[in-house]
Amino acid sequence: MEVELSPQFAAPSRNVVAMMSSLGDKSLATQRPASEPGQPPAAVPVCLLALVVLLSLALPAKAAGQAESTAQNSGLRAVVQLLAIGPGGQGRNQECSATGFLVNEDGYILTNAHVIQDAQRCLAASPKAKIVAKVGGGDAEAVTAVSCDVAGLDEDHDLAVLKTERSLAALGGVMPNEYARLNPAEIPVGTTVFVTGHPVFAWQPVTQTGKIIRHMLVQPPPSSPLPAGREATQMLVIDVTLQEGHSGSPVYLPDGAGVIGIVVGRETADPTHSVAVSARHIIELLDRYGMKWYAKP
Repeated sequence: MEVELSPQFAAPSRNVVAMMSSLGDKSLATQRPASEPGQPPAAVPVCLLALVVLLSLALPAKAAGQAESTAQNSGLRAVVQLLAIGPGGQGRNQECSATGFLVNEDGYILTNAHVIQDAQRCLAASPKAKIVAKVGGGDAEAVTAVSCDVAGLDEDHDLAVLKTERSLAALGGVMPNEYARLNPAEIPVGTTVFVTGHPVFAWQPVTQTGKIIRHMLVQPPPSSPLPAGREATQMLVIDVTLQEGHSGSPVYLPDGAGVIGIVVGRETADPTHSVAVSARHIIELLDRYGMKWYAKP
C-alpha cells in the first residue's frame, strides 16, 4: 500500500490574510489485515513517506467562508489553524496553512513534522517570521493569532510539537481552547471516529466522520536512529476523504473517549482513505521532551 502525504498548507481566505497582516513581520504570514482485538499489528517493510500523500497545502486563495464548521463535540475546541505567510516572487506572498491541536493548557500544539518543513520553506525569505496558530472558536471576531516556536520533533513518526509564545491565559479576550486528551489504545476496526481540521484555509474547523478500516505498522528507513522497541510506526487507516490543509488534524472517538491519532495524509492507492499516526507515538514524543499531556477520562 502507498500513502500520499498531503500538502499541509493551503492558500488563505481574505479573513486569514487580514488577520496575518495585522501581526507584523514577526508573524508573517503499508497495509495489513485487521488484527484481532488485543493482538499487535504485523509489521510490513515499507517507509512512512512512501505510503502517504501529505495534506499540507500552498495553493491559490479560496473565497472567504467557503467551508463551514460542522463541529458538534466540545473536544473539538482543541483544534487550531496553523498559518505561515511569507514574501514570495513577483510581489506575491507565499501562503501556507495546516492544522494542529492543543495537548495542554501551556500552549503546546501537536502537528506533523512535514508541516514544519513546509512552513520553513514558505517562510524562507523572511528569517524572523514564524508559524502562527489561530486560537479561538472560529468566529473572526473572537480569534487571536499567536506566534509559535518548534518545541519538539520526531521525523521518523512525522510528528512535531509547537509552543505558543504567549500562554493561552495571556491571549486576552479569547476563551482558551480546551486541550485534547490522548488515548493510545489500539481501537478495533469498524469503530466510528471523527476528524476535525482546517482544509483549504477554511476559517472555521470542519468535522468529518468515518470508521477505522485497518491498522498497519510502517518500518522506518534503514538509516533511522530509532532505538530498539520503536522500530516501526503504528498507524490506522480511516474511510474519511480529507483535503489539503488537514495535515495535523486529530482523529478522535465520540463521547470524550480521546484522540487516538493524528492525520498525516491520504492513502496513495485509494485517496478516499486517510492515514493517521497512533496517539501512542504522540505520547512517546511528549514524554521524551517532558511535556505535559492528559489521558482520556
